[in-house]
Amino acid sequence: MSDYFKNRLRGYNVVLAVLDAFSNDICKNCIDLQREQARVIKGLKKLKMDLETSKDSEEEKNGIIDQIDRLTDVAEDIEVAEDLECQKTAGNCTIGSACFTNDGAMALMDQVTEPVSP
Repeated sequence: MSDYFKNRLRGYNVVLAVLDAFSNDICKNCIDLQREQARVIKGLKKLKMDLETSKDSEEEKNGIIDQIDRLTDVAEDIEVAEDLECQKTAGNCTIGSACFTNDGAMALMDQVTEPVSP
């Protein structure tokens, strides 16, 4: 079962890297990045709660919990703009038809891994 949690963490690593890169570059003034950051943090908290109730060994749980806590800290430290407008609506978006924030950061995880639920 710990493979499920490890696969989810792999997905969060990718999502956080993209969120951080976009918040420093192409989407730094996008209002939706704050929403996606909150969704990532909420997802990590839920993953941690699910892990705590799993039947994995305590040693294995503690190792994965440490990784979840580290990723949560990374997610919370990403600087996102507040109270701005949608850059696509404002005509400033250069990313094209795809939109990281509208398509959802969490949807990106499915492209990385589709883990089987525990």
